[in-house]
Amino acid sequence: MFFHFILLVASSVTFLCTHYVSSCGSSCTEYPVFTPSALVVKYGDPANVTCVACQKDCSGDASGLEHAVGKVTQNGTTMLWTVDRLIEWGISVMCYHNNDAGDQCCSTLDLSIYQSPESVSISFVNHTEMMFENQQYTLQCSVQNVAPVQSLTVTFYRGNTALGHLQSNSEQKKPVNETFTLNITPRREDNGAQYWCEAKLELGPAGPQPPPVVTSEKLKLTLQPFGGRNGQATWKRGSSRRFIFHFMCLKILFSALM
Repeated sequence: MFFHFILLVASSVTFLCTHYVSSCGSSCTEYPVFTPSALVVKYGDPANVTCVACQKDCSGDASGLEHAVGKVTQNGTTMLWTVDRLIEWGISVMCYHNNDAGDQCCSTLDLSIYQSPESVSISFVNHTEMMFENQQYTLQCSVQNVAPVQSLTVTFYRGNTALGHLQSNSEQKKPVNETFTLNITPRREDNGAQYWCEAKLELGPAGPQPPPVVTSEKLKLTLQPFGGRNGQATWKRGSSRRFIFHFMCLKILFSALM
């Protein structure tokens, strides 16, 4: 029983020692400050940030910086974190100091790692046949290998006209493939229009300016009318072949058969 109690105490002490840096005290009057306050890094690029653990009432011995990758150079209460290639997703960098009350005062770096879309494509969902005016169809924009997807905005276009802006609800930090859809109902004047989509990573003021943008190819819409004027209809397949049916001739043919 006594042996079990010793093991329990030892385990508790180990837990507190290894997790103490991750807890922030409530008696803190100042917190560590990162410069820059937010860091946006392209996957695979180098990165660095400076942290001042405190301005007063603490020493270098009572401060530090938690990091999973890279290295730290410390000069008193000022620490420089550097990494040659940032290739770890979802990492955290935390700076801290211990105050006189025994509490730990900490700040976590606002760090974003991004990757521009590898490719963007547009297509119609489950539709490869003829298309007609005043019928509803679904456009699909597929974005491949992008991160963070929650910072992605996809815009559908008809020519130069924006039709809608869509965003993902995913909170995944690693690269993902994401599909966005938009319903359209083409009108006669939309025949020949070009539809396309744009994927933009909006990473805020700390991110690259202008934001990374990747666009799809253009998808030409060819409508098949239900009927034409003067007793004829023109049917288009692609942009080269035309088939003209004369309804009067068909009527005569049907009359002869009957």
